[in-house]
Amino acid sequence: MELQDYGVALRRYWTTWLGVALAGLLVALGIVLVAPPTYEATAQVFVASVDDSTSGSQFVNQRVTSYPPVADSRTVLAPVMDELGLSDSFSDLRKQVSATNPADTSQIEIAVTDHDADRAAQIANAVAERFGTAVEELEQPGDGASPVSLTVTNPATVPTSPVAPLPALLLPLGLVVGLALGAAAAVVRSRLDTRVHGVDDVRAAWGAGAEQLVVHAAPAGRALRALRPTTSLARQLEPMAEQQLVRVVALSPADDDPAAAATVVDQVAAELTAWEVPVEVLGSAPSPLADAPGRVGVQFWVGQPLASLREWRRTTQDHAGVVLVVEPGRTDRADLHELRSILDAAGVRVLSVVLQSASRRRSGRAATVPQSAPQPVPVSMPAQLLRARTPAPRDPLPTSRP
Repeated sequence: MELQDYGVALRRYWTTWLGVALAGLLVALGIVLVAPPTYEATAQVFVASVDDSTSGSQFVNQRVTSYPPVADSRTVLAPVMDELGLSDSFSDLRKQVSATNPADTSQIEIAVTDHDADRAAQIANAVAERFGTAVEELEQPGDGASPVSLTVTNPATVPTSPVAPLPALLLPLGLVVGLALGAAAAVVRSRLDTRVHGVDDVRAAWGAGAEQLVVHAAPAGRALRALRPTTSLARQLEPMAEQQLVRVVALSPADDDPAAAATVVDQVAAELTAWEVPVEVLGSAPSPLADAPGRVGVQFWVGQPLASLREWRRTTQDHAGVVLVVEPGRTDRADLHELRSILDAAGVRVLSVVLQSASRRRSGRAATVPQSAPQPVPVSMPAQLLRARTPAPRDPLPTSRP
């Protein structure tokens, strides 16, 4: 996928993207509200050499980096547990204690975390005192004094603010993670989606000859009436209707929902009538037309794709062709490709494809069409849009050439 494809996926599935992002933010908020606060108390221990000579200082610098692991050893923590009467196990207490030696210093920083601030400070100070004694005993030779002296220079104080959870860190982190996961979910949905959403999807589903297919779709980001897909279709039919009667079948790949095709017929008829082009909207399937000398304009009817090839050849032999109405986000690519195969087998010409959704106000009055033949859905048109209605005794269509 190219960068543009990712942008299209995020715009198309923005609800998924933002929904997952909001879920990530809510999870972070839940952690902040539910997780108990954790406090950290720190005590500093200074390591000095008993020998004031240069060799004593060098000895301390060499040895001080090996002291931090002593802080969480059983030698230090066991006496602390007895002194403070802690009910914690050794392993649990060990997880709370850490020690570090800042670079280029002779100090050891002992940090203790706990859900109770006072308890964290008490344990830190007790560990620091016992740590100094333990190190001096470890460095003491069997028949002499210890070469190092450890002193608690900065006892731990009761912390006033927790170190975890941090709302200022968790909330932005939850939002960022949610946005990333939401974007990934939107891209996955885009790759798995087989529905038609735009012109590229129509041409991909159409197959061979897609580059010659005329597709009417509203330009992205434009809402001008003159750029509606139905206006583009009306402009395509207008010059064809100047010299003869053009018979057009509006057809939707969604055979169980003719509302989209009926909506397009309504709108195109309105456009053509405004341009003084005669328009007829038929309420039943027209019979094959031998000739209609002198008649001009456009004649519509709404068909169904579920019919035999014989029926399609019979009912469309005198038609200019078929206009396919595709609902973005609802029509499956496989349905469009299958309908194209049916029309090709019947020898039916496809004038164009219109990408437009059905108006929801039509869904309640869309008629059920028999599945045995391409019967049209009756279309209710305002009287001012109809130049004539067929069949009618006053204006019969000639069935043969005089």
